[in-house]
Amino acid sequence: MTTRREYRRAALEKMQLAKIVGNLTMASAHESLKGNALFLCQPIDENGNDAGAVVAAISPFGGGLGSKVVIVADGSQARRYVGHEHSPLRHCIVCVLDD
Repeated sequence: MTTRREYRRAALEKMQLAKIVGNLTMASAHESLKGNALFLCQPIDENGNDAGAVVAAISPFGGGLGSKVVIVADGSQARRYVGHEHSPLRHCIVCVLDD
């Protein structure tokens, strides 16, 4: 059985600081992605250095090129946002940070 503390720790481990490096435009997409803003996000460390591969993330908050954001790699958050339990999306922007 998972304790609340373990659940919160697991959720925090899925969060990642990132920087928006581009917009994603698709000619054809899964129905759950239509009408939603998709961004290319470069995970970064606390010093702003690249910390992994670029990922596509959906954002209910918008954001612009160069914006620092917090992304979560828990696909359930992205599926909850688009309202489709079979959405192929995994990453979701959960916060846009002030500079």
